[in-house]
Amino acid sequence: MEEKQVIEDFLTNRTDQAFCALFEAICVRVRRYFLLRGLDSATADDMTQNVFVKVFRDAGDLRETDRFYGWLFAVARNEMISYWRRESGLGKVQLEPLVHQHSETLATEPGVLEDIRIKELLKALDPAERDLVLLRFVEGLSYEELAVALKLPVGTIKWRIFNARKKLSRIAAASPADRAREHIN
Repeated sequence: MEEKQVIEDFLTNRTDQAFCALFEAICVRVRRYFLLRGLDSATADDMTQNVFVKVFRDAGDLRETDRFYGWLFAVARNEMISYWRRESGLGKVQLEPLVHQHSETLATEPGVLEDIRIKELLKALDPAERDLVLLRFVEGLSYEELAVALKLPVGTIKWRIFNARKKLSRIAAASPADRAREHIN
């Protein structure tokens, strides 16, 4: 069954079976959102489950299926904000970065270095910019869905995405030494 049909079935029927189909079809996207925001796998799993509990509980509030993804990622974003607020009160341990000469000797799986590079580029963005980039280009939300998720006008969404793309382009073109200096300042 197509995702849109799964969403419509869940919003119409709200049965356990319809919810299970929704979870199977969409949970990977929500989990990926949390992983790309820098969470570890176990925390991403927990938060994904929390989001789907809220989706199950509050789905009656949503009437338009074309707004589902915007609403879903608004719930996920709010869950992330709550998580960071809870975590900010806890003491954090800072790890020292690997010395460059040691990092080159580490063996990695294929594709891991590209993933690390993408995560570094995303970390260079402000949290709001990071959300926009992830939701637009990784999750494929439309401008209208982003406007619903972030409670902003569509024109503002387009402008912010334009600026985030320019910033990412500038960061990607900079040398690693330039990025390190920029990150320090």
